[in-house]
Amino acid sequence: MTIRYVHTTTARLLIAFLAFAMIAAACGGDDDSNVSVDPDPVVPEPSDPTNEGSGEGSGQSVTPTVTTSSVPPEAGPVSGGTLRVGVEAETDGLNPVSNNFAVSAYLMGYTMIEPVAYYDSEGNWFPWLAESFTPVEGTNSWQMKLREGILFHDGSELDADDVIANFEGQLADPLISLAVRPSYPPDNPIEKIDNYTVQYNLIRPSAHFPVNVTSQLGMVVPSEYVADAAEDASWDQRPVGTGPFMFESRVADDVTTVVKNPNYWRGPENIYLDKIEFHVITDTAIAAERLSVGDLDVLVTSNPDAILTLREADNVVTIENLRSGENDIMLNTRLAPFDDIRARQALTFATNREGYAAVISQGTSPLADSMFHPDLVWNNPDVVQEGNSPELAGPLVEGYCADFPENCTEDNKIKMELQYSGPSVTQTRIADLLVDGWEPFFEITQQELLQDQHILEVALGQYNVVTWRQFGAVDPDNEVVWLECATAEGGITINWVRVCNPERDALMFEQRETADLDRRVEIWREIQKDMNETYAYIFTTHANWTVGTTERVRNICGQTGPGDVLLFCNNQGRGFFHGVWLDDE
Repeated sequence: MTIRYVHTTTARLLIAFLAFAMIAAACGGDDDSNVSVDPDPVVPEPSDPTNEGSGEGSGQSVTPTVTTSSVPPEAGPVSGGTLRVGVEAETDGLNPVSNNFAVSAYLMGYTMIEPVAYYDSEGNWFPWLAESFTPVEGTNSWQMKLREGILFHDGSELDADDVIANFEGQLADPLISLAVRPSYPPDNPIEKIDNYTVQYNLIRPSAHFPVNVTSQLGMVVPSEYVADAAEDASWDQRPVGTGPFMFESRVADDVTTVVKNPNYWRGPENIYLDKIEFHVITDTAIAAERLSVGDLDVLVTSNPDAILTLREADNVVTIENLRSGENDIMLNTRLAPFDDIRARQALTFATNREGYAAVISQGTSPLADSMFHPDLVWNNPDVVQEGNSPELAGPLVEGYCADFPENCTEDNKIKMELQYSGPSVTQTRIADLLVDGWEPFFEITQQELLQDQHILEVALGQYNVVTWRQFGAVDPDNEVVWLECATAEGGITINWVRVCNPERDALMFEQRETADLDRRVEIWREIQKDMNETYAYIFTTHANWTVGTTERVRNICGQTGPGDVLLFCNNQGRGFFHGVWLDDE
């Protein structure tokens, strides 16, 4: 039996709202990813930006919609058991202060380390470890007050010093700081108001600040742990948090195990599982087969082969989201040959996007033209991703090679390297398809890396072309960090394509300050046009983030936060497990 949940999206342009999003680590790799859509979704009304218990209006409905009637009956909660979760990649560690958090790290990390804020089922931010967020009138600052009495797994109490230690640790990290530093002045970026209140001092005004701390940048570990991990990197592999589960063991590239926290601050009686095991299976098509025969209980994937296997299995439930990520090809504009727009254009024209959709996506997701799904209000319908025009590539290559013969072969092919993550059957198939279209014009060297090394090399600029999965923030304000000039400079960057456009920066900062939806839409449509004309991204398909579970797994989309707030389910594959139980009847 297969059940599909689909996230509905906004159709209206006239409702003003205070925008939100999350600063989230982009996910290296391109595990590519048909679902029905609510034809007339309802947009929630905006709410109080001080967030005394409620968040900002989302601009899109993100409540899952059941598209088949074959929903298994929900029995009462059952305590006990071990949940076995398949994840697509290993992470370099589980310390939010110093490690690279992609979807696998979030799935493991959220069980142990909680954020100060998160999203409800309608996409509104709300306080989690925080009690409230309040903008400081007449300034660019926001104050965050923590809930009192929350204990870490080591018995220490969460307080302002912990938040500051985490912030300063991230600011000192060579990669994570790139997502933090552009928003804060070098002097006094954060300050302690009292034992439970901190003040974030921003460089420029923001109507949306709390959304920046809904993910890795808002996850909190003890200040003592931050200090210990700074001295001994092995601490990165055994995190300490406030969460419903505690670290038990970790074997790299194999299994990470967490166990129930008997002293959880929200009540251990609301945690039903005894233990969770996270199994690293880089080829999620194989993992899907294992789930279908009961060797796993949960799998998170955007791999089309895996999605098809999950859909076809009689005992599997799928929860699918097509609007929280894009598969694309990225070109390094700072390194030859793609520092020349002719080489970028030639690769774009030679890309077989239609073949990609047919052979790779296999009907699980449509072609993408930009960083926004067509159902999203931000999408610019006039932007069309070019491709499947090899006749246009030849003259561009000829002109480039005439000017830069040292970067070309004797038969006038541009030399380049294609890098991708793996090992994965899907990744290899993607590489084969792309190379087949590019080979008449490019001499291609291929490099396959594990995902964590893949991300690192992209950040260091040690690539020509990579297959990638990026974007998908609920609100585009949090895409700024991947696109602004401040994150494109230096030897290590998170503006992965290394494009700096000061005029685009001015537009992005303008939309950050305003709650005028019409103006924000106008700005983001202009940004899509600019990205399209720069030829640094080749969008392929909309990622289909799918959570597959066996029928014994109950309440996967019924997780709640403080105040029994129903949580956003399947946010770019991320989720929580504290309210899940296993029913073997």
